[in-house]
Amino acid sequence: MSEPTLDLAEARQAIERLTSADLLRLRKAGRQYAFAAGCDVDDLLNEAVCQTIAGVRNCPREMAMLPFLIGVMRSRASARQQKVEAELVSADATDAEGRLLHEPVESKPNVEELALVREDVSARRNALEALFSDDDEATLFLWAYLDDLSKDEIMTTIGVDVKAYATIRRRVRRTIDAAFPNGWTS
Repeated sequence: MSEPTLDLAEARQAIERLTSADLLRLRKAGRQYAFAAGCDVDDLLNEAVCQTIAGVRNCPREMAMLPFLIGVMRSRASARQQKVEAELVSADATDAEGRLLHEPVESKPNVEELALVREDVSARRNALEALFSDDDEATLFLWAYLDDLSKDEIMTTIGVDVKAYATIRRRVRRTIDAAFPNGWTS
């Protein structure tokens, strides 16, 4: 049996009740995910809100909207990392004589796009590696986090307790925020 979730009206009201401080927290959390996924934090936040309002993502009743939206942003960023979404054009867009108005776009990314994405991901990883080159603990945390390991898995991997985990997480977040205050720019 699935857990009870907010209906669309309740979800919309919960989003409307978010304060400016909540929105700042969302943007700050989303900045890390956007950085890793190679997208803009505002796009990621907008996707999370739209999916929630449209009912694509359903917030459990016992969960606050802020952590729920952060989770949706994390999920969307992860999906963006795993695939390059191609823009699709309808193949039946024709003129009066039956000629195609648009050449259909391939649904698979071409070799050049994949190379650019890999290069960008590599540049991001290198930048993060350089940023934490003197902090092995933070580096281990970051790679485990980017590999979508759970909190418990990360704590086991690094060999820390909950308090140390929170300290490392805060240190990593603050270091990234200080190094990239406007997010990643290629």
